[in-house]
Amino acid sequence: MKKSKLSIGLVTSFIGALALTSCSDTASVTKSKDSVVDLIGYNDKTDKIEINVDELYAEYGESKAGTTAYYNAVLEALIRYEYPLISERDSDLKAYSRIESEADDKVKALQQTAKDNANSNGTKYEDEWDKILESNDVENKKELKLKFIYQLEKEAMSDWYFKKNSESTATTLGLRQEYLGVDDFWDEPAPETKNVDAVYPYHVLHILVKLSADAEDYSRATISEAEAKKLWSVVRQLVDGQYTFEDTAILSDDSSNDNFGDVGLMTTKTDFYNEFKLGIYAFDAILSGINAEDGTTKGRYKAFGLNQDAEIVTKTLEETGEAKQKVQTLIASEMVSKVNLHKEEATAKIPSIPFDVFRQIGLKAEDAKIGAFEPEGNAASLPRNVLFNAFLNFRSPFVITNELLDETSVSYNAGTKTADDKIATTTYNFDNADILKLQSNNFLANKVTGLNKKVLCDTHGNVIIGVRSTAGIHFMVMRKSVFEQTNIAVGKVATSLSDYYTTKVPTDEDFPADKETYVNLKNSNDGSYYTQRANTIKDDIKSTNFDAAYDYRIYETLLNQDFDGAPMKDKIHFSDEDDQGNSVIRDNINTTIALLRETAHYSQEEKINKAWQEYLLQLMNQNTLRSDTGMYKGAFVPTTCAFSFKKGNESMWEKDGACYVK
Repeated sequence: MKKSKLSIGLVTSFIGALALTSCSDTASVTKSKDSVVDLIGYNDKTDKIEINVDELYAEYGESKAGTTAYYNAVLEALIRYEYPLISERDSDLKAYSRIESEADDKVKALQQTAKDNANSNGTKYEDEWDKILESNDVENKKELKLKFIYQLEKEAMSDWYFKKNSESTATTLGLRQEYLGVDDFWDEPAPETKNVDAVYPYHVLHILVKLSADAEDYSRATISEAEAKKLWSVVRQLVDGQYTFEDTAILSDDSSNDNFGDVGLMTTKTDFYNEFKLGIYAFDAILSGINAEDGTTKGRYKAFGLNQDAEIVTKTLEETGEAKQKVQTLIASEMVSKVNLHKEEATAKIPSIPFDVFRQIGLKAEDAKIGAFEPEGNAASLPRNVLFNAFLNFRSPFVITNELLDETSVSYNAGTKTADDKIATTTYNFDNADILKLQSNNFLANKVTGLNKKVLCDTHGNVIIGVRSTAGIHFMVMRKSVFEQTNIAVGKVATSLSDYYTTKVPTDEDFPADKETYVNLKNSNDGSYYTQRANTIKDDIKSTNFDAAYDYRIYETLLNQDFDGAPMKDKIHFSDEDDQGNSVIRDNINTTIALLRETAHYSQEEKINKAWQEYLLQLMNQNTLRSDTGMYKGAFVPTTCAFSFKKGNESMWEKDGACYVK
């Protein structure tokens, strides 16, 4: 019986995998005389693929790691065997001759690396080449090429599978719809058609202003003069409207400044600061009017990575016992609580910060002395820090309004700690006044549930959301929310969630050219930009981050391929099969894959539950520490101190004065 050369390398890699599962430090695995996978040559009369194992292999096959190794070996056998056959029949799959050519190029590149290393290290080429072979776990050039062939085949097969299964049909749910979690009418896909949990992507842009302020101090943290000026500089540009959010993002203090503020796709599995990620979720729930009592929207809480009955166990500073509350209730009670001591409407669902807060922080950034007088106490009493702590030093999401601080209405009792610390605000009309030399059309009305004010938006009409994290202040916009099916951009038409996350590019005939999508975030003459954006979505869907067993989809597809009257699953035989075709090894593979997905589900559920618990507990503690009653009364420097920092008021900063800080 003629064995295909494609079986070379499988034994080595499989034994290597089994060696990792040895039962003791002294146990070892050596090559068996029987191959793990035997492939009959393509031109032989029989197409039977045999999975041969001896007792040693069978022992490892009963373990999870061993079963996984068996599965990987079978998958490799299937891909190696079927790739040339499928590529001959399907033009969507890269030709096998091209795969071989690319594998040759990879080998030649490593040979050149060995030569370069030998020259630079003063060593022999043969020694450097042996190092490369060893690092690739192969014995010779032939095996190295076969390794590269398989890698390229698997990558091409993954792309091929995605293309064939990306979109839904009348009977099956497409990969993109699984990934998005909803169809264009926010109907959840039928559970029986789903393999895994959706990850509900958000497209978020942000601008970060880094701050040196103590992240644990909610009442007397301090920021630098440069940080204060930077805060106003960013907000001024966002207010002015001469620049888009994307233009302003060049000021961001992170790597997104080179990409229009784009942080990519944020999903339930993305690791971001809790304040950033969960703040977006909470804000979106409020903006969209989601609540626990609304039976039609309960399922949408899955977009938060939680089911509708999820409970978060928290312990507040004022309680000795544990309090269990549903996450929806906590979002309503803690996320949007009155974090601002000064100007908060009872009906507001989101804290609102006058844009003038940022202006005043910027204007007063340099104020450190009153003439020659330098205030006693620490920097918390300086105007920029007084305003920062009063208005911005909290972790709940906030919006920015078109309001001025009316410092003429500020009152205080000089020399005491009992200032009447209330600041009135007045709406600033950008159309009728120019006192700030600003023009703006970016404040839009009725954008936030329960807040009867105009709020700052980007040029596309998306609300700009602020939040503080341990890194600093984030200014964020959701370019696409999972709750917003008809996001409308300037000059564009309504865009469904499915269209927004298209994996097509503008040169494709069915690309939604008249719509705003993730792919065409900006117009570009460089076609590679659009391809890169489309591949970002594809790669996320094809990753194990979305489906822990994505390869298994390919495995099942290949098993059902039929080239000559019988599917491949009828041509694969395991050594432990009985006369009825039953195989423990094959059953173990199927069970292991099912458990892999189930484990991934519970692991993610636990992870995001923990994140919500930590975040909501942080908000509870924050609101207690920012309270102006009980043991924390007087923790803040009165806001009046920010506007009284002028000659004649020096006594307020002397010991026992209203603005004195120990």
